Amino acid sequence: MGREGRDRILTLQGRLKEDGIKVSIRKLCRILGYHRSNIYYASKTPRSASKPEQRIVEKVRDIIDRYPAYGTRRITWVLRKEEGIAYNRKRIHRIIKMNGWQCIKRPSGYRPRVKGLRSDTPLLNHRWAVDMTHIFTRKDGWCHLVALIDCCDRYLVGWRFTRCGSAGFCAGALEDALLQQHIAPKSTGLIIRSDNGLVFGSKRFHETMTKYGLFQEYITPYTPQQNGMIERFFRSIKEELVWQREFASFDDGYNAIADWIRHYNETRPHMALGYVTPAEVRQKLSA
Repeated sequence: MGREGRDRILTLQGRLKEDGIKVSIRKLCRILGYHRSNIYYASKTPRSASKPEQRIVEKVRDIIDRYPAYGTRRITWVLRKEEGIAYNRKRIHRIIKMNGWQCIKRPSGYRPRVKGLRSDTPLLNHRWAVDMTHIFTRKDGWCHLVALIDCCDRYLVGWRFTRCGSAGFCAGALEDALLQQHIAPKSTGLIIRSDNGLVFGSKRFHETMTKYGLFQEYITPYTPQQNGMIERFFRSIKEELVWQREFASFDDGYNAIADWIRHYNETRPHMALGYVTPAEVRQKLSA
């Protein structure tokens, strides 16, 4: 019942009362076909949402311009860190929604997933995940990026970018990571997780594994979610770097990737780590 119906019943009751006829509101509602509870309901004027401060809106826009692939949670984290104020995430989401700054993401499918072993581990240098992806440059065509990530703290321990995706290139990236992390031959039971690609089953790659006393485990075919750590890293670098620009040459791509990986390890907040950087977690666990 709207305001007009309520006013109609009350007016009718008042006129009948003036004529000396007493009729209850219940009876009038029954005759006119209204529900009696609506008579006592006072409609509320919708309260307009408070307009956010222009300074905060501009700050949120600045963060989006700097990190266009960040979601609401990560934008809130950056804003809290830079402003020193514990902004509510829902408030930041409301600002993004009001200004139409949301990104439409492709909906996930509903295919059944194979249950596999998780790749994460509570220990540093216990399990590394390795994989390779391909990046296009205008001058040099398709180039190849191989990366290794520690499944404990999500720290990228090693990577290589080359024009030739040979088995020696992948083995070299593994050796670089072992040297950078000061892992001596035969000194650890480090596990290397990979997919079933030919480069990870090559003789050159196995020679490096044997030299350092490493253990290799392959994921189930057609189940990349079992190697989710490194797969998620490649998605991040493509969303935040590769798909946002066009590389003129191999050197241009190499420099941009090197800068982004440094940003990923040292300054980029990681949701799975509680919005701290992989470098901070590694330093804490190593202490």
